[in-house]
Amino acid sequence: MNILLVNDDGIYSEGILTLAKALMTGNEITLVAPQGQMSGMGHSISYYGYVNYTELNILEGARCFAVNGTPADCVKIALNLIYDKKPDLIISGINKGFNLGWDIFYSGTVNAALEGAVQGIKSIAISQDYHLKNFEFTSKFLAENLYKLYEMLPQDAQTVLNINVPSDDKNVLKGVKFSKVGVKKYKESYLFDEKYGYKLRGVSELGDFNGKDDDVYLYEDKYITVSAVKNDWNDYGYYDKFKKEDFNI
Repeated sequence: MNILLVNDDGIYSEGILTLAKALMTGNEITLVAPQGQMSGMGHSISYYGYVNYTELNILEGARCFAVNGTPADCVKIALNLIYDKKPDLIISGINKGFNLGWDIFYSGTVNAALEGAVQGIKSIAISQDYHLKNFEFTSKFLAENLYKLYEMLPQDAQTVLNINVPSDDKNVLKGVKFSKVGVKKYKESYLFDEKYGYKLRGVSELGDFNGKDDDVYLYEDKYITVSAVKNDWNDYGYYDKFKKEDFNI
């Protein structure tokens, strides 16, 4: 399988490099990632600015490219300038830190996968708990389940899978659950530094509408979660309710 790896933590991140090594056997791997930290960039792209990329010799057996842009830029650069033919699969991660619930709005990891969906390519985002010491367990989990996850993705590629791993201890993990996207809010404040200005600080908390079948609840309960996220912003209930509504013009 021809696999494009992207992330938002940067091309030198241990997460993407460990995952690449785990997937090399039997697969053709290309890494295209930001040259530095790009967490929290969501689905932003460098529309007005210039974006460049540089090939790096940092991992034997894989092509590696650093992009001075966002995670979504990396996908666009890869598909338009690096690949001659579209890859079979895009994997974004492994991210250092979970991407649960409403994190997906801000996450460069998840939105790089969603950019893959925009381009019609099956895509997966994968993240793990910030406190895990390395990325070996998560890489092995994805490698062992790669073809199963690939087959789970629809042919139209507009749904991506968002995977979150809370622990690498099999005595702690309860299993793997396919889950809904839950609600995870943050108590936000800004810390002031006289030299640099204001820095956002957010402390996560469970949302008000968490169900026992969503990713936030199940992650907290020590399950690896797999959620389906679709490129479709329609609220079909409201559409059906108001599609015949009359308005004055």
